[in-house]
Amino acid sequence: MGDSPPPSDERAVAAVEEASRSIAPVEAYRFKMDMQVTASDGDQSRTLSVDGSGAVNVSAKRMQATTRMQDQTVKSYVDGYRAYQGCQDPWGGYAVENVSRSEPWATATPLHRQVLLFERSNVYWRGNATLDGNRTVLVTASPSADTIESLMDRRQAGDVALDRGSLENATARLWLDPDTNRPVQSELTIKISQRGATATATITAQYSGYGEPTAISIPSEVSDDPYELGCPGAS
Repeated sequence: MGDSPPPSDERAVAAVEEASRSIAPVEAYRFKMDMQVTASDGDQSRTLSVDGSGAVNVSAKRMQATTRMQDQTVKSYVDGYRAYQGCQDPWGGYAVENVSRSEPWATATPLHRQVLLFERSNVYWRGNATLDGNRTVLVTASPSADTIESLMDRRQAGDVALDRGSLENATARLWLDPDTNRPVQSELTIKISQRGATATATITAQYSGYGEPTAISIPSEVSDDPYELGCPGAS
């Protein structure tokens, strides 16, 4: 990725630490996600859009998400330490995998994963910023390929491939509520280049409903003979 990024700003480090403390007691929240990927190879170019939404109940260790891409809608669930991803047609059913027990359960969810990305990256204070008509505080980051790869959730990121040698640039932004220090929105932009082809992906997520009652039901069919090795046809 070229030269190493400059050292972190102390004010930005403090803001990220406050954000981490502010979400530690949160028992539930909701999120929305939007991803835009533009890939080009010579004269050919293609843009892919993915959007989704979901809810997390940290105290119950449950999460549900719905992701839409082109004409496909995929549902995924986390129930304790088992994660289920809906498989696309014509196969249907669900793939299952274990959620790591090496870190607190909440770190498997979008909000906590984004704050972790900032905790593990060089961060910079950008001051007050208006977002959707509301005052926020903006912090940016220069995450490494290792950090991004370790925290990327392919269940919500459309199986975007990333290897250390292909990453040209990565930037992240985190908007915080100045009164509560809780994240309002996050954005990660990565540029990948390999064998003459390039791709730029921007993943934006909004967070809301902190602490609101959130009951998440896991449908019984997710555990009906799930695919243990991932969805058929998946790369």
